[in-house]
Amino acid sequence: MTPEKFRLAPHERTNPLWVGLERHMQQSLAELRALNDTSLPPERTEHIRGRIAQLKALLALADEPKPPPT
Repeated sequence: MTPEKFRLAPHERTNPLWVGLERHMQQSLAELRALNDTSLPPERTEHIRGRIAQLKALLALADEPKPPPT
């Protein structure tokens, strides 16, 4: 049995704490994307891409659950 993925409930998405965290993560994401567009060594680029992926995963917690495929 697969455990259910953690998601924010609708009322949690409007919580001031989440709103502030989301704003901070969006700003960090924009900064990392801009940094990733510069000329960097491959190892540094990999690190930045990993951080971008992690921020996107955290931000996705507020996404509406997708209905199962039919």
